[in-house]
Amino acid sequence: MPVKVEFTEDGLGVLTTHEGVVTCKELQNAIFEVCKDERFTQLKYWIGDRTQCTEFLPDAECFKEIADYLGEEAKRNPHFILALVGPRDVEFGMSRMLEMYAEKYKYRVRVFRDRPSADTWIREMVGGDSGPYG
Repeated sequence: MPVKVEFTEDGLGVLTTHEGVVTCKELQNAIFEVCKDERFTQLKYWIGDRTQCTEFLPDAECFKEIADYLGEEAKRNPHFILALVGPRDVEFGMSRMLEMYAEKYKYRVRVFRDRPSADTWIREMVGGDSGPYG
């Protein structure tokens, strides 16, 4: 599975790990899985780690659809934060697009080149221990 979803034991955090070739449909399915889970409304943070991704195929239209979908879901949980890790230009650039779209809906997204920087931001924003992903 190119996008793996893993919730923390306390249900306050989730990690989506992108591996290999990732398509728009696979990315959307993982996002739908997180948002449809009963733990979504209690979620404080979400990390999307694309470090192990070898080819990232979602395009601008895909990210617009994701931003719109997350905007609707943010009404159920307006406080979650999303850290996206994209070490290569394509993942970073597409993630920045989502960050910009998210401003319209008032949910918080930040994009990082490396995982330690994302983890630090999560800890700062959530406060204290950010669970096993921090």
